[in-house]
Amino acid sequence: MRNIPTTKQLRNKYDSDGVLESIEISFKQNLEKLRSSLNHKDSPLLKYNRDLQISLLDSNEKKNKQIIDDVAATLKDTVYFMTLSKKDRTAVTQNMRFYHTDLVKNQLARIKLLLDDSEIGSPKHGHDPTPKHKGMTQVFHILGMVKRDLELENDHWGHLSRSGYLTGFQISMGDFFIMLKGIGMTQKDQITLVQRLFDDFEVDWDEGDRENIKVSLQQPALENYETTQRDMRQLSSTFFSKSLSEDLIDDLVEHARIMKKRLRRF
Repeated sequence: MRNIPTTKQLRNKYDSDGVLESIEISFKQNLEKLRSSLNHKDSPLLKYNRDLQISLLDSNEKKNKQIIDDVAATLKDTVYFMTLSKKDRTAVTQNMRFYHTDLVKNQLARIKLLLDDSEIGSPKHGHDPTPKHKGMTQVFHILGMVKRDLELENDHWGHLSRSGYLTGFQISMGDFFIMLKGIGMTQKDQITLVQRLFDDFEVDWDEGDRENIKVSLQQPALENYETTQRDMRQLSSTFFSKSLSEDLIDDLVEHARIMKKRLRRF
């Protein structure tokens, strides 16, 4: 049997926890700078409002603070990437994608090894009858569904385009652009907001990409967002079963959703 690294061993190999910790630290250190950029007197964000369930008696300042905080919360990963050079952004994205690709492949390989032996927990014994192992039957049924989900995820990672220095932004800014769209922000104002944000953080990127934010950032970010949302919606069919309880199915779907959301951060 070939040696398949555990998930913990893969985390140590790629130092994925170190990257996640760096993201948290960067966000805390740069949160006020981010708020200041979003709250600049010329910021187009201040022209918009949304149903925040805030009393009409509350001040505009409170309403602005709420929407700024909400938008800032969508930019946690983006802030980290904004502080890195083009070279470092590319390296981080590639490293995390290698980690996630290996993680999915290894977990898939482990499950296949188990499913290859249908007699686990209930080996045949000559001609003696062996009663059906209801517990292991359920385990194999669950593993079969997890296997299908991992195969779909493995296919996703196998068809990704090559990582570049903008990939981190194109993945992390989906929620940001969706929120701006949700408050009715115009295309022009969205571009203006991003330009100021990137200028304030002195982002390292090419002039050509700066001049065409819609193509270099917005469209890819929204496409990646929709792809992930589509795959999330398909989880219910992947884990459909008439033999398992509704609570168990819901739990399987929820854990698959959490895993997919975490994997698709990079």
